[in-house]
Amino acid sequence: MESKSKLKRDLSSKDIRIKRKAVRQLFEIGEVWILELFKTLLSDNDIWFQSKALNAYKEYATYKEHLHDLIQTKNESFQRVAADLLQRIPDESAAEILIKSQDSQTKKNAAKSLAKDVKWRQIFLEDESPVIRAVAIEHTEDDNILIETLDDENPLPVISSIGEIKRRNLEINESTVKRLLQRDHERITASISDIILDSFPHLFQELIQSSNERILSDIATKIHGNSEFYSKVKEHAPLLLPRVLRNQNDTNALDFRLKCISDEKLDPLIRAKLIEQFPHKKHEYSEKIEPLSTHDDDLIRITTNNLLDSFKTTSG
Repeated sequence: MESKSKLKRDLSSKDIRIKRKAVRQLFEIGEVWILELFKTLLSDNDIWFQSKALNAYKEYATYKEHLHDLIQTKNESFQRVAADLLQRIPDESAAEILIKSQDSQTKKNAAKSLAKDVKWRQIFLEDESPVIRAVAIEHTEDDNILIETLDDENPLPVISSIGEIKRRNLEINESTVKRLLQRDHERITASISDIILDSFPHLFQELIQSSNERILSDIATKIHGNSEFYSKVKEHAPLLLPRVLRNQNDTNALDFRLKCISDEKLDPLIRAKLIEQFPHKKHEYSEKIEPLSTHDDDLIRITTNNLLDSFKTTSG
């Protein structure tokens, strides 16, 4: 193994081959002290050497001074790594610096580190930054604060609050759920969709009206992955099934669609609509659908035969 002084000289070499060889040798050594030498490369003019130094800090940083090495660079990417490292190297002074960052991820991780202390949680709940308020919500022990935060003007603390409410199995009343739906915010709507599916079946229609295709896809996954949700939708709002399954053509969704189509307790009109929506190129399902071609209900029988005909056409 090369001596530390030799490696230090090589890292200052004008010959890039010698300098790169020294970097490789440091990684082969793989001990914490190599950061003493990598520290100078954090401010190297060559981005390759900067990135290698940063990788070394990610892997070998152990002490608080290593966090401050990264912070002192004033480089946003390096400071983001320092904030990530706070999870394994707690340092209040470093976190207090990093929480002032304009980078939301850096700010968030710094806040998470500080929020382990109750004194910081109280301060964060009233912070002007929604990122910091959201972190405070995730760490609060007061269930009442979670409910109160549902009225926060920014969606980030609201979404954090909904997540904690679900994790703690707390209840949200109907008026609050309606208020959240009326905010017409994609991530908020997605967050409360399973609460509505579970506890407020009479709000299914409002949920669907507030949902874009991505949320509908998420709802479809929840329904075909949970027989209790399916039963509630079937009972309270069966017309929603064609709506949420409309563009769902992956294997799980098609298998679930087939289950609905074969469900004799489901309204024939809904079943016919689901048959009509079935992708015409999925002719491998014809054997499972064919029994419905002689169904007693005219609409089911006609739409099934139309689908089977389209299978034959698309299969060549």
